[in-house]
Amino acid sequence: MKATFTFPAFLLALLALLPGTRVSAQQDAQYTQFIFNKLGYNPGFAGAVESGEISVIARRQWFGLAGAPSSQIATFNTAFADQRSGVGLRLSQVSVGLEQQLNADVSYAYGFPIGPGVRMGLGISASARYFRIDYQNARPVQGGGVDTAIPGAASSKVVPNFGAGVYVNGRKFYVGLSTPRLLQNNLDLGTDETIIAREARHYYFMGGLKIPLGESVKMQPQALVKYLPNAPFDADLNLLFYFGENVFAGGGYRVGGDGSGESANVLFGAILAQHITFSFAYDLGLSQLNTDQGGSLEGMVMYSFGRRGSGSVIDPRDL
Repeated sequence: MKATFTFPAFLLALLALLPGTRVSAQQDAQYTQFIFNKLGYNPGFAGAVESGEISVIARRQWFGLAGAPSSQIATFNTAFADQRSGVGLRLSQVSVGLEQQLNADVSYAYGFPIGPGVRMGLGISASARYFRIDYQNARPVQGGGVDTAIPGAASSKVVPNFGAGVYVNGRKFYVGLSTPRLLQNNLDLGTDETIIAREARHYYFMGGLKIPLGESVKMQPQALVKYLPNAPFDADLNLLFYFGENVFAGGGYRVGGDGSGESANVLFGAILAQHITFSFAYDLGLSQLNTDQGGSLEGMVMYSFGRRGSGSVIDPRDL
């Protein structure tokens, strides 16, 4: 008897690995707190802030759904002494069903002023992605037996790539346009000559604006628009409020899904001891999949070098 796999463990892995020439879908992991993950979308962000930063984001998606995505990223970003160019390093791990991805990216950007207090960064990045499917971890939900069409061992592959981006920021706004992977690599793990899965070229537009609402309150609407040819429109919309010097909160909406959108989220964060920023986000699903899962949770911790108020340390309001 052939083994039968649950929907999450098999189909989610299939969608992640087979977006190729006939089916197009978002291949990149999604993060509600994209405002703290700009380097992952746009290499032009490298060195955009005066101070260095180390950040970690962990996300668990769709609680209660077997084989649902989980991901973690660690990022280092700093400007050089000339305050023009900068470099960024990023490591990430994504697990979906039977599949695991390990990603490593290095980014470099050269920045120059284009107006009073406005900087433009032109960035490039090089990356490597390691794909692995552990077929031996597949478990049948009925019967027993073995499906001889499923490989008995793990399959893996490493693909290199490079990307480019433009990032413009001032004290009250930012905009960016990028494509992190330009090469459309073959992702097939089999030995057949027919190519059914490739890396898709994703295009990202991001933007944000700070609006003072008083001496101690600021509002910041932000958006991340994702474009992939032949795939449904996808975007993250976010609205944050900053209260005083140390607390921020807000919410967001992710366009997509099969109904009124893919998800809605709430976010809360704070700055501690001048150097440490932490935040948490909870996503409530809005699509038909919502009946089978309990939402998604995401946490972020960032350490900034320098001292707040000295002009040399990162501030979430100056991203």
